[in-house]
Amino acid sequence: MLRQRLGNLTWSWGAFYGWLAAVFCALLAAALLWLYFLNWNTMRGPAARYASLRLGREVRIDGDLAVHLFSFTPRIDVSGLKVVNPAWVGQPLAADIVHASFSFRLIPLIFGHLVLPSVEVDQPKIQVVRNARGRTNWDFGTSADGWRVPVIHHFVIRNGQLTVDDRLRKIVFVGTVSSQENAAGGNNAFQLTGQGALNGNKFLAQVRGGALINVDETKPYTFTADIHSGATHVEANGDIPNPFYLGRFRAVATFSGANLSDLYYLTGLAFPGTPPYRLSGSLTREGSVFRFSSFAGIVGETDLRGDVTVESNHGLPFVRAALRSRKLNFTDLAPLFGAPSHSRTLRGTSGTQPGSAIVAQSGRLLPDVPLHIERIRQMNADVQYDADTIRSQDFPLRDLRLHVGLDNGIMTLDPITFDFTRGRLAGSVRIDGRNAIAATDIDARLTNIRLESFVSGNPPAIEGMLEARAKLHGVGNSIHKAASNADGALTFVVPSGKFRKSFAELTGIDVLNGLGLILTNDKSDTGLRCAVAHFDARNGVLQVQQFTVDTDEVAIQGKGTVDLSSETLDMSVSGKPKEFRIGRVRAPLLVTGSLSHPDVHVKASAALVQGGIAVLLGFITPPAALLAFVDPGLQKDANCVALSRQASRGPAPVKELPVSAITQSIRRK
Repeated sequence: MLRQRLGNLTWSWGAFYGWLAAVFCALLAAALLWLYFLNWNTMRGPAARYASLRLGREVRIDGDLAVHLFSFTPRIDVSGLKVVNPAWVGQPLAADIVHASFSFRLIPLIFGHLVLPSVEVDQPKIQVVRNARGRTNWDFGTSADGWRVPVIHHFVIRNGQLTVDDRLRKIVFVGTVSSQENAAGGNNAFQLTGQGALNGNKFLAQVRGGALINVDETKPYTFTADIHSGATHVEANGDIPNPFYLGRFRAVATFSGANLSDLYYLTGLAFPGTPPYRLSGSLTREGSVFRFSSFAGIVGETDLRGDVTVESNHGLPFVRAALRSRKLNFTDLAPLFGAPSHSRTLRGTSGTQPGSAIVAQSGRLLPDVPLHIERIRQMNADVQYDADTIRSQDFPLRDLRLHVGLDNGIMTLDPITFDFTRGRLAGSVRIDGRNAIAATDIDARLTNIRLESFVSGNPPAIEGMLEARAKLHGVGNSIHKAASNADGALTFVVPSGKFRKSFAELTGIDVLNGLGLILTNDKSDTGLRCAVAHFDARNGVLQVQQFTVDTDEVAIQGKGTVDLSSETLDMSVSGKPKEFRIGRVRAPLLVTGSLSHPDVHVKASAALVQGGIAVLLGFITPPAALLAFVDPGLQKDANCVALSRQASRGPAPVKELPVSAITQSIRRK
């Protein structure tokens, strides 16, 4: 009896499972029949809502939707695919695709591996917008490590249109994109082409590689890239170690163009202004880290080599670079400050520098070309540059050491050091670019500079050691604008030396001595006891606070202003003899005109007064007229020790020399 009941129970469970399997098969068959005869256009709404949920943007399918499931390579076709922009963009669509189709392999997908035998997109119109705050209409939280693209064996884009409006980087691109495989490239090679206009410059990019259908995921995929943007040209020949993972690649790359700063439009990195350049090296990517390693080339007439690393994993990209030149051509530094370069043009590049025509036409000594302050807010950096030697026709320079830091919109050049044959210029520059208008602070110091190294002639007109200091603060997005409202101070001190005797006499308008020495080509000198000049800067105007050049025979005093906004001079210089002089005109020398072309002349009104006195005395007795031009020479020596001490304690202090050194130098004279 028990055995019979157990048998019936076994039969009951078996029947249940049999019926369950039958029902499942029936439902599966019904589902397959439903899918086979399904009009997929009825699923456009659910499919669009699912895509909207995944993208975080409204997605619409206004055309036909067709799905061919019953194959080992199912295929999906969709027409009228549209992705709607967020309301803040102001434009309706982020993407408008006339037709798209793709197929995928079913069996690899079951095991979690997506392989796409074919992807074809017709007439896609894509719009990429980023506002000034960095918000973008395609911000889906993508990783900086690079795209992981599914395996694609046939990829075609027909008549694609791409518009990029990046208001943060101030970049606009309007162009077309297409891709295809054709026999012209050999073995049905793959080619991706983009062309259009990038910030008004003609843009063309071509990427070529082997046929995608032959890609082996275990072997590197080789490619070549050729990009033109205006005068900028980038060539690369390399491979992708893991095909379809764009987060890793390696290539030999060459960058050339008219100005390194133009690379900002391609890279988003703020490079300095330069003359034409050509640099070649190894370009690699490892996730969020890009490296341009062991590169070498030429910038203007300066050789340049080094390594650059860019890491873009967290927030702003961080650039670390170590750069070096064996020989720096000093004029190649001019574009760094917005001035034109005089270097030769490299083959294949344009020699016209941005802003060069503006500087040339304005006639200004201080460049007024706008500095791209907004760019330094797009990256952080730590850059070291060293020049072993410097070629300069104007200054006896030996080498340069420069460290540049960028930290959230604040640029520092600290230290910046030029070594002269004798002496050094060292200091720091801080540019605060966090606001729309930059604020600049400069602290520069000249030490142990020998004046005779900067003055032509044999012997030179002036000899001695110069100590100087400049501490200035200005606001503006160009050197000229910052100087036009600069506040601060400048100090110059020459504790001792020699001064051309004829020049010293002429500052006192000593006609007999000064002109006589010049006419006879007399190059004798007089002792320079000390020279001290201090300028107070207020709102771009340098006001003379102290101007003393004390020689053994003449004490020279100066006063006046230098207007950095108009770049004009309004100075007067007068010399008072320390010995008896006949033939002295008591009129100061006026230094006026522009900084680039100053004009030196005698103050006529003062000379006329002295001449009038001479005429009156001549009425009494003709020989008495000479008395108006006689100077007893009662001028005292300046207190050089006190002047030096004062210069070392002012708003732009210089190194104070020991009192003994000053007094000994005076005694030697």
